[in-house]
Amino acid sequence: MYVCLCHGFTDGDVRKAIADGCRSVAAVYRHIADRPQCGKCVPDVRSMVNGQGVAEAASEQGNCCMTMALTEAAA
Repeated sequence: MYVCLCHGFTDGDVRKAIADGCRSVAAVYRHIADRPQCGKCVPDVRSMVNGQGVAEAASEQGNCCMTMALTEAAA
């Protein structure tokens, strides 16, 4: 599922960056896309770096973009 629409990266890309040794949000962005654009995906990336899945992060934070993507994926 897409985490960042600006750069077009997915939760799988974030998981791979974490598996490759990224331990901070900044490190994940440097690994994948240099830096955030609009910043709406930062809370989701932060949650993944902290060990929480993207689905839980979206529902807890009320992230409208991620919640919409999750809803569409489930349909």
